[in-house]
Amino acid sequence: MNDQKQEKPYRIYPPHLFLLTLVTMHLLGWLETGQHFAHTYGLPLTVLGVWLAVREKNRFVRAGTTFLPGRESEKLVTDGAYKFTRNPMYVAMVLALLGLWPLTGGWSPLAPLIVFIALIQHFYIRREERMLTARFGEEYLAYKASVRRWI
Repeated sequence: MNDQKQEKPYRIYPPHLFLLTLVTMHLLGWLETGQHFAHTYGLPLTVLGVWLAVREKNRFVRAGTTFLPGRESEKLVTDGAYKFTRNPMYVAMVLALLGLWPLTGGWSPLAPLIVFIALIQHFYIRREERMLTARFGEEYLAYKASVRRWI
């Protein structure tokens, strides 16, 4: 049954969803405030998020396993940021979006961010956890029990 799910790759990957969320946040902020770049104090958080996402993607590459959601992993990666969160790349995307939010100057752009988190949780993380449990069994369940999903 898991093989069937693995044969159906995602049509929309998290970075695509990230960009869609970013554009939606910008448009909602502009509609609410009429501003394009209201406040820049969140940009260091965005830089941190991008750095973390790239760093942890490269960790998968060095380990010789895929970083693409929906593809079967060859190795369970538990070092680096994976010691603190099971999903550092998703956490990184949320950090980047949170850092970009002040640019909008409004409150309405938080809605797409919340939707982004819900979609990632429902469509990506849960599926990945099922696949990792099927692939690595007790090793993944022990890791899952000792490290939080988000932060």
